Amino acid sequence: MAQVQVQVPPQAVNAGGNQFVTTSLYVGDLELNVTDSQLYDLFNQLGQVVSVRVCRDLTTRRSLGYGYVNYTNPQDG
Repeated sequence: MAQVQVQVPPQAVNAGGNQFVTTSLYVGDLELNVTDSQLYDLFNQLGQVVSVRVCRDLTTRRSLGYGYVNYTNPQDG
């Protein structure tokens, strides 16, 4: 079963002066064959996903068993 941890970083200000909040979900205990697109498809059902990433070994490109899903709306996370 995957572990999910929500991290809501402090608000940031972009060049236009608008404030935005992003929510980054840590997803752990992933099977080694899980892909970015599979994470996107699953978590996009809960809210609008900005980006996903399965973390991989730099040399072998093998999954490290965890990843991140990013939302613009913290409530989606």
